[in-house]
Amino acid sequence: MSYWKNYWNKVAQNSSPLAQVQRDAISKNQLLKIEKHICKLLDVQKTDVLLDVCCGNGLLTNRFSTYCKQVLGVDFSKNLITSAQINFQTPNLNFVEEDATQLSLSIDLKFDKILLYFSFQYFNYREGALVISEMKKLLKPGGVILIGDVPDKTKFWSYYDTTLKRLFYFKQWLLFQPKMGKFWSEQELSKIATQNKMKGKLIIQNQELPHSYYRFDYLLENN
Repeated sequence: MSYWKNYWNKVAQNSSPLAQVQRDAISKNQLLKIEKHICKLLDVQKTDVLLDVCCGNGLLTNRFSTYCKQVLGVDFSKNLITSAQINFQTPNLNFVEEDATQLSLSIDLKFDKILLYFSFQYFNYREGALVISEMKKLLKPGGVILIGDVPDKTKFWSYYDTTLKRLFYFKQWLLFQPKMGKFWSEQELSKIATQNKMKGKLIIQNQELPHSYYRFDYLLENN
């Protein structure tokens, strides 16, 4: 985890606060599609209190403040949280520096909806199971968690589909610097859902989303 913490603090120093972290090539139109996609899957309501885990610089988190009663963004990168706090200031939006594996230590709110988007790949299986367990502790009865934009283990070579990409992958593997993190399987997430006594469901992304060719979404419902 210390590797990723240092990595994201450095990214924060070199990224535009008005671009989604690590996704500078995404257009405003694509970002809007992602926003609408998430709102639909979570069935976001005006009365919702929403938690955005691994919120980065808050660009996406800020958008949900227009849909929800209250929104809290959490990230373990001090630099990213500082950027979010400076650039996005609305009465119903707050940001907190905290590790996703220990959310319940510093957050005592309960949430209707919890989002973790484009970041689950940075956890190994043990850490991922712990993150989901921590999110469940903060979820209201009947609440929903969306683990979004997860790299699909069955589509690993759909991403590494060129010689250059494959050389980059093996270089990163040899240097113990896995930039893409972990590719997950539906079976792994289903096992974690069962362990937490939650109902899990894999969602195939709409093809209009920019990374649908190798990523999926996963919904967890609190029984």
